[in-house]
Amino acid sequence: MQRLDGDETFVVFEYIPGKSLWDHVQDNGPMRGDVLADVADRTASALEAVHASGVIHRDVTPSNIMMGPDGPVLIDFGLSHRATDDRLTRDGLVSGTAGYVAPEVIDGEEPGAVADRWSWAATIAYAATGTAPFGSGTGAISKTLEAKVDLPDFPGVEALTAALGRDIGARPGPRDVVAALRGATTVLPRSGEIAPTMVAGMAPTAVMGADGDLTETFTTGVAAEPGSEEGVDEFGDLLSDGSAQVVMAAAPRRKFVIAMLALATASAAAFAPFITFIFMVLCAVVVRGVQRRALALAAARARRGQRRGDAALQTIGLPWHILRATGEALPSILLAAIVGVGVGALGWWLVGSEMVAGSSTEAQSWGHAIVLVVAALAAQATLWWGPWAELTREGAHRVTAAAAPSRGPATAWVIVAIAALAVMALVVLLLVEPLWWPLPDLPA
Repeated sequence: MQRLDGDETFVVFEYIPGKSLWDHVQDNGPMRGDVLADVADRTASALEAVHASGVIHRDVTPSNIMMGPDGPVLIDFGLSHRATDDRLTRDGLVSGTAGYVAPEVIDGEEPGAVADRWSWAATIAYAATGTAPFGSGTGAISKTLEAKVDLPDFPGVEALTAALGRDIGARPGPRDVVAALRGATTVLPRSGEIAPTMVAGMAPTAVMGADGDLTETFTTGVAAEPGSEEGVDEFGDLLSDGSAQVVMAAAPRRKFVIAMLALATASAAAFAPFITFIFMVLCAVVVRGVQRRALALAAARARRGQRRGDAALQTIGLPWHILRATGEALPSILLAAIVGVGVGALGWWLVGSEMVAGSSTEAQSWGHAIVLVVAALAAQATLWWGPWAELTREGAHRVTAAAAPSRGPATAWVIVAIAALAVMALVVLLLVEPLWWPLPDLPA
């Protein structure tokens, strides 16, 4: 009931005796099985009715669901608005409860039905675990943008995790999540001609590659023992040699950020070419090690299912993954050194012989600087596309996506790259001689 006359305008809703979902779970513990599926089903139906009337709730949380005598009821429409209304929030401001605000809304998009469904999935995850899936407070914002959620194993967890992904097109709908929670259906990933929320009569609650547009297949030697098939179907197929072909979602692509950072790194070769090459090699090894760690985590969960300590264990083992990555990247590193030195030596001779540059000090300085940068770019290209460099490329995407999870951090990294380019241009303009360390002097 809504009153619009008089001195005060207010909205009156039906009184629902009982506790909020948040209090109910805190007092009685997490929900599982049919109880969880029934709560998800009823709240999904309520949200569908709200959206059918043209209203966006904007604050679906465990505190805004009352556990009444007849079942859960969605309440508190204080932030709601019609889909056709003008934007109610100023640019740069986000309304809602931290941990239950969809990542696209944090990125600046106007809240819509899709964002409400993401908040609903986060609420159901709370009901199943007793904790907010992305935490609370300001820390929940960064975790939401990273789309990293660690839920315990229960029927339907894969579908629920997929519904909390960053990729809107790959999220299964609430009805598909409810069906998966009941253990009756499969939510298929988006690939080619298959819609992301198609329901099929396959093995119950298997969701593969739902966190991203792309999937990558890698072979790892740490997956399972020969003859064992436990859990391998979720991540890959067991190979005859005891390794597993791990299929996991590709990391989000930040191609422009990577290109700008690579160009900025290569520009440093104009001042310190060998130090720059060492830095590029270290970066290649580290990102490959990070990808090795992600693969080991996926393989461990393929063997034993999802366990709470798996991520911490693989992080502790990161030095071993980096050591292994060093050996694997060695062919690309050696080839990159040969290519970089070859391109640099040829270009240096062409500039020094005044075949491609003038004889003035400025022309020679700029010519030699450009040669060193081009040589560094050639070495980078070899590290990127060289022998067995697939894990290096994917690791670079994974690390960059973690460092730039949204538009704001990505823009900041691009600004840093531009600033580095400007500094290197100033170094060349001031005719600063290159630093040849660890060599004692200019190579012959």
